[in-house]
Amino acid sequence: MFVSRSIKLKIAQIEIFLHASKTGSITEAARKLNKSRTTVSASLCALEDDLGVKLLARTGNRIQLTDIGESIANDCTRLLQIANDIKRKCTLHIDGVESVVRIARDDALPETFWRDTLNRLKERFPNTSISIYAATPPELENLVEQDAVDVAYGLLPTEYRIPRLLHFDLGQIRMMSVAHKDHPLSQLRKVTREDFARYTEIILAYIEDDNLKTDIPNSTNYIALAFYEYLSHAVLDGTGWSNVPALLINDHLRQGTIKVIKHNKAMSWQPYGEIVESESRRGLVIQWLSEQLEDYLLDVTD
Repeated sequence: MFVSRSIKLKIAQIEIFLHASKTGSITEAARKLNKSRTTVSASLCALEDDLGVKLLARTGNRIQLTDIGESIANDCTRLLQIANDIKRKCTLHIDGVESVVRIARDDALPETFWRDTLNRLKERFPNTSISIYAATPPELENLVEQDAVDVAYGLLPTEYRIPRLLHFDLGQIRMMSVAHKDHPLSQLRKVTREDFARYTEIILAYIEDDNLKTDIPNSTNYIALAFYEYLSHAVLDGTGWSNVPALLINDHLRQGTIKVIKHNKAMSWQPYGEIVESESRRGLVIQWLSEQLEDYLLDVTD
């Protein structure tokens, strides 16, 4: 008749077992763990008693794994890793540091900014896992509201569609209506609404309620694309005119490759910020990231 045994494992015993098996010496394991040889030996004996098997074969001052010891060593390593992960997550929680942060953001800011900021974020919070999803500005509120992400960063809507969400204004981004230098709109000294309507406009496309939608176009003829990067590329290719963040096209403006269209509303400022749930707990990682965005926007708009 099979009788089940009640086994009580202590993480400290597992750690001592792994050190002993790795060093092949109880004395060396005790030194590395800053414990006495007696304490290490007693812990190993207790672990073997609890499991009902001999894990180590002792020969003089040396020890080596038995067959069953070899068999469970990898499992013990995995168990210790899981225990350390649990302790790490609890410590992060106590300190107010998120163990995992899910971020949605648009592409109104240069990719170089995001790469640099992500590197610095991981240096500051090495134990926090980060997921970043690129989306268009109209999609950001829904992603937060549906709990698909913890926080969203992007151009803020002129009208908040989901009142229960919090919107933090972190700065302003200049939007510009531009065209390639050889585009007909760039040749006009003064552009009217009728001129805009005459030429292909490149606008944003986004998903809402499982349908593909677009920004409201100024032209009867338009091409809708998913990201501002695609919009700026279409302008550079001469495909059409578009309204894009200045931060993405400043180099091309300086080079004269593209030009700001001569219209009294060709340039405007739009708020850029953070979107979170009203009841969400803004941890240190999100606070730090928002501060970096705010500082960056202050620098580039000076």
